[in-house]
Amino acid sequence: MLDDPEIGGIAARHDRTPAQITLRWHIQKGNVVFPKSSHPDRMKLNFEIFDFTLDGEELTTIDGLDRGEEGRNGPHPDTFDRA
Repeated sequence: MLDDPEIGGIAARHDRTPAQITLRWHIQKGNVVFPKSSHPDRMKLNFEIFDFTLDGEELTTIDGLDRGEEGRNGPHPDTFDRA
């Protein structure tokens, strides 16, 4: 998703990184996120997502990027077979 041109365009409009836009989208959607980085500069950027908001059109645009794929860290929790 970080290479998606829609995310890149939104990032450019907000003068943010694609990762910041993605994190902000998750926060505004009410998702719990666990950004992971051992790089101090990236950790700082991860905290710099609370001084802007995405508008309704931007949220809808990002919502529309769902490709129905499982997350890179595991299956979707609603469809995970716990047996």
